[in-house]
Amino acid sequence: MAPEVPQLRAEVDRLKIENQVLSLRVKSLEKELYGSRSDRRPPEDPNQGRLEAIDEQAAWDEARLAGENAPAAKPRKQARNGKKKGPKPISPDLPRVEESVPDPDLKDLVCPVTGKLMRSAFTETVEVLARKPAEFYVRRLTRNVFTGAPEAAPVYRPWPADVLPRSRIDASVIANVLTARFADHQPYHRQCAQLLRHGLEFSANTLCSLVEQAHRKLEPIYRQILLEVLASGYIQMDPTPIPLMSRQKKGSTKEACMWTYRALDGPVCFEFSETKQGQTPAKTLHKYKGILQTDGASNFGGVPARADVVHLNCWAHVRRYFVKAEEANVDGAAAYVDAINRLFRLERRGRHFKLGRENIRKLRQRHSLPLVDALFARARAYAIDERMLKTPLPKAVRYTLGREKELRACFDSVPSRIDNNLAENALRPLKLGAKNWLFIGHLNAGPHAATMFTLVENCRLAGVNPEAYFIDILARVDDHPASRIAELTPHAWAKSKNT
Repeated sequence: MAPEVPQLRAEVDRLKIENQVLSLRVKSLEKELYGSRSDRRPPEDPNQGRLEAIDEQAAWDEARLAGENAPAAKPRKQARNGKKKGPKPISPDLPRVEESVPDPDLKDLVCPVTGKLMRSAFTETVEVLARKPAEFYVRRLTRNVFTGAPEAAPVYRPWPADVLPRSRIDASVIANVLTARFADHQPYHRQCAQLLRHGLEFSANTLCSLVEQAHRKLEPIYRQILLEVLASGYIQMDPTPIPLMSRQKKGSTKEACMWTYRALDGPVCFEFSETKQGQTPAKTLHKYKGILQTDGASNFGGVPARADVVHLNCWAHVRRYFVKAEEANVDGAAAYVDAINRLFRLERRGRHFKLGRENIRKLRQRHSLPLVDALFARARAYAIDERMLKTPLPKAVRYTLGREKELRACFDSVPSRIDNNLAENALRPLKLGAKNWLFIGHLNAGPHAATMFTLVENCRLAGVNPEAYFIDILARVDDHPASRIAELTPHAWAKSKNT
């Protein structure tokens, strides 16, 4: 054998690996350009089934994945109770305005057969949804001022709490501005254009000033919500970058951050930070003790590593890596995705049947933990070529093995979730709305935005109209006792309205 043959074979192997890496890279770029924006796969079992069928379904899935014959027929899917087609009924909470349609002319009521007048047989009623255009008006308030001796102070009633006399603005106008900006994500300049159609000339700076005044009034409620989240003992945390107008270079932006703290099935709180570094959560959570669930990032200021914090990771983020590998047609990736899908299916069934803590623990020990053990055993047995580290499957395997402790802890802590989706769902409206307002215009506006986004998102979670909430709270918060500020949070406000 010629001495150059081994070298040529090694070169061929290297070129094959390089070709495979480049092929995967091309597929990844094609997906970014032309692929779907979602990495979700169609659910394998959209119907939850009966609680007693969980064992039977798990046995069927295990046999299917192993390539064996199913031990029994697959559980029959329950009939889906789909929504009825047609227009939805109009909300009974809306006010009703009675109107009567005039009767036909007398000449039209003559029966063409008998020649006599027809008689009234029955009455028909139809309800249609209508809308009045926005109406602005001026409240002209008058009060009497009483005076006595020159050295005595005048006596008068204070202006109503829902009036800002210096700004000559009512709380209803401020509530409309806050809702349009932080719930409907309308930029200030667009709101100014809408107000101009009503003959009202406002500048964007004026609207910013109104938001600042509202922030000063509502900040105690924001602080109370943050305290409730910290006292919950289970927090899901997630940061997202927010563009901030730079003070160094005119017209440029830099990356700031909005931190999300979400209690398990409870309130949510946003906190603004000028950077995405971990000093902000480290300061906010310096006295926190309990469960902290995050994604796989490491910029949390060392909070997850503390001894008094139980750190959980997110299986949804793990799944994304393996989905990318499966979409690149990498052998072996589908088995990981199938196993993770089964973990999520078991969690959904537990929530669907509202299982208690002990039953959830048994469900996880019987079905979830064996799946987790098999998944990590498969990952450890996977031979990673150092030259393929940046390809999808080796990258997903390394990501998973590097967080094994935190991923296993999701099944040890009950109640707990195996994903960080509650925090990400709370953050989604803010991130999608940023496509309208693009950036935060000033550093001082960051905390204002965090306060208002917190109140609006909690209104959404509590199922209340944020504009109605702002109108009521802005008129009451100044005179409300500080010791009872918890009564003014959106969740407490919603309960008071329902009782």
